[in-house]
Amino acid sequence: MKNIEEIELQDVDLFAEYLEFQMLPSIVQAAAQAVLPGVPGKAEWTPAKFSLDLDYPGKIETIEFIRSNGKKATIGGEVVPPFYNFLGLEKRNPNPPLVTYDVFDMGAKMMLPKPIKQEYGEVLGDPAEWAKFAVDKFGAECITFHSLEIDPAMGDAPVSQSRKFLEDILQAVDVPVIIGCSGNKKKDVEMFTELAAISESEVLMLSAADKATWEEVIPLAVKHDHNCLLWTSLDLNNQIKMNKDALELGLPRNRIVMDPTVCA
Repeated sequence: MKNIEEIELQDVDLFAEYLEFQMLPSIVQAAAQAVLPGVPGKAEWTPAKFSLDLDYPGKIETIEFIRSNGKKATIGGEVVPPFYNFLGLEKRNPNPPLVTYDVFDMGAKMMLPKPIKQEYGEVLGDPAEWAKFAVDKFGAECITFHSLEIDPAMGDAPVSQSRKFLEDILQAVDVPVIIGCSGNKKKDVEMFTELAAISESEVLMLSAADKATWEEVIPLAVKHDHNCLLWTSLDLNNQIKMNKDALELGLPRNRIVMDPTVCA
């Protein structure tokens, strides 16, 4: 306390003419050891290894997207929660997340930010060139083709246009393709019916079957051996029911991809 110039005592009555404080080093050291027993002198780090004694008996199904040329993309197969690979567990998830690039049938007509239009340029008007651009420049491992223009509110384009675009995309790239939809239930079923048939030599994915279309879309995936995205609206019970319905219709477990949606 050699640097302390002043000590203030509160609520203390003193009856003395002279008061002297002496802080002896031995007393300070004894007080410190009393507060921190067993830690004399300088503290040192103790080496330790972090480990978790956890067991996850379940396993996520492995889903494969397979092109007719043999090229594959694989998702699923998880045996521990996401990111638990870093916690020292012996079990590790075998497949990283698959990032798929979006390609639209009406890219040239969409209201897109100027930097995106500058980056993609003229390929926005040609879905096949757009897909090829994504693979060649950005290394896309998968393409999602969205047929938005078939929606009557977006142009009411014929399903034959989507068929032509998909055929061109399959010729332009060798990576797996996900067949997206417009959101119009009637036109989407028509589109899936035609596009699933022309691509039955591939294992693609129909995206998506929901509570309004699953009875028509899931049998198409079964018939033509495609994966099928089952879409529900943030409700676990609905997702469970749709999974059961899909299994009853003959869709194998390794062809079901779930999308219960999230608030993100």
